[in-house]
Amino acid sequence: MRRFGERIAWCLPRVIAERLGHPRATAGAETAAPATADGNPFLAARHEFMNAFGDLARGKRNWQLIAYALAGLLALVTLADLRLAASSRVVPYIVQVDRLGQVLTVGPAEDLKQPDQRLVASELARFIRSIRTVLPAAAAAGQAEMLRRGYASVAPEAAAFLNDYFANPVNDPRVLGLRQTRQVDVTGVLRVPHSDVWRLQWTETERSTQPGGLTRTAAWEGYLTVRLVPPRTVEAVQDNPLGLAVTSVNWTQVGASASVEPVAGTDTTFDQGAKP
Repeated sequence: MRRFGERIAWCLPRVIAERLGHPRATAGAETAAPATADGNPFLAARHEFMNAFGDLARGKRNWQLIAYALAGLLALVTLADLRLAASSRVVPYIVQVDRLGQVLTVGPAEDLKQPDQRLVASELARFIRSIRTVLPAAAAAGQAEMLRRGYASVAPEAAAFLNDYFANPVNDPRVLGLRQTRQVDVTGVLRVPHSDVWRLQWTETERSTQPGGLTRTAAWEGYLTVRLVPPRTVEAVQDNPLGLAVTSVNWTQVGASASVEPVAGTDTTFDQGAKP
């Protein structure tokens, strides 16, 4: 029985090496006796076993490290793709056609470094009309659209001023529309030399929605500070194509006059000493 055990211990290293492809399994190894420090064949078999399966354990650990590294790299690439998808940029193109609608030239529009001052003046006049005009209560949807287009040209600093201004019911166009309308006519838009400040002048005509109500005309003056912010989204291109951002707003009334709308079929007169 002892000799049988020694024989198994003698052959076990060679069998393990042949099955696992260990480089020590050669043709001449059949006659090589296992040798250890103390000459124990069982320890020699254990040593061969550990060598064979130790390589597998080390290989497993290496593949785990590679898998973790690839997973981390995949996560970074995914985050980068999501960020690029969220920050889409609109590149406008100019298409020139002839009278028959045939395309002549197509090309990307160049960035507008400094828009023409006439365009800036037109946009600022539109901004004042959008912010100051009051429509009747029946046109609430139109009033909301005008305010939305006006706020599209406002930077956060100026938006805070407008929010505080409209928070007062006396200035809220939704409340004013219940009893009157306001028409805004811009009379002058000039740039203050060597600055980003623009001076605007306009008149506001307020008409009561009640028959025979009071009509009031007031002259206003305002100073707006603007900066250029190129539009990056489709909505920004549609609402603010020049990319003008109003950063500060300062306006004041400089004069006013009032009159009474005559009712049909009546004659309205004023005393000489009465104030209008």
